[in-house]
Amino acid sequence: MNFSDRIKGAIFGMALGDALGLGTEFMTADEVKFHYPDGLRHFSEIIRDGHRCMWKRGEWTNDTNVNLIFIQSILECEGLDIRHFASKLKEWFSLDGIDMPDFYNELIHYEGWEDHPLETTHHVWMENNLSQARNEALPRAIISGILGNPRLLGNTLDCISLTHDDSRCVSTGVLVALMADSLLRTGEPASYDTLRASAHTLDGRTIHALDVAYSGKFEDIAIDDPDNIWQTRKCMAAALWTVWHCNSAEETLSKIIDAGGDADTNGAVAMGLAGLKYGYKALPEEVKQLRKFNELEEIADKFIEFMEKYEAAKQ
Repeated sequence: MNFSDRIKGAIFGMALGDALGLGTEFMTADEVKFHYPDGLRHFSEIIRDGHRCMWKRGEWTNDTNVNLIFIQSILECEGLDIRHFASKLKEWFSLDGIDMPDFYNELIHYEGWEDHPLETTHHVWMENNLSQARNEALPRAIISGILGNPRLLGNTLDCISLTHDDSRCVSTGVLVALMADSLLRTGEPASYDTLRASAHTLDGRTIHALDVAYSGKFEDIAIDDPDNIWQTRKCMAAALWTVWHCNSAEETLSKIIDAGGDADTNGAVAMGLAGLKYGYKALPEEVKQLRKFNELEEIADKFIEFMEKYEAAKQ
């Protein structure tokens, strides 16, 4: 399996996990079983209720939209420029920011946010006493991990803190980025010890979720608990669990989707890592039914070309 196949796997894996995860988003595992007795495997099976009718079957949600904006910004700047990313994010949000948390509106329309995004986000979080530690920024960590060193830590810190000024969000993002980096460049998962050391340094509250991912049962994550469905540590734990305990991209997808909870974001992160681990060719055939397949392929090809030059320049 080559470098480009893993990157393409990550991009398409995230979109597939996101788009199929929409079908079980906000459901408990029991509700998933009721609506999909044999599990949800195809876009055509997604029920049409008040939430899911906002998208066409096979269409991805804001998780993939924001990540594609992130990739496009990297391509235009030939690397991460956090102010450029903020500007593109604001432009998209003003035109098509549906199904986004309320605090995004406050952030993005705060005067001068795109000029000083990290400082402004910190101010808004402190001023509004935000302490939700939500998972919306976590898919960006896959892209940061693909960029890799020498700025993996700094890039991840910036791209997460752009909207989520919380050490729990940053810590989980760094662990996902480290896992992505290791899967891409070695073909093997990052070691538990490496991830634990980073969690201890950044936010020790992340360690318990890491431990569950490494040596616990998937059910221990309680991914569908409605009281903390959007928690970033929960999303991270589910994704890392699948890396360490699943044996294929197909198994990863079914494990995440059929568990319910915030299944589109959970699916995006877990399948992004699965794409890096197994490659594009190992993704379930349903990936070809993504509604904007050709558009995604064009972006993926450009990002792969950029990454090949980016890696060569490091040598």
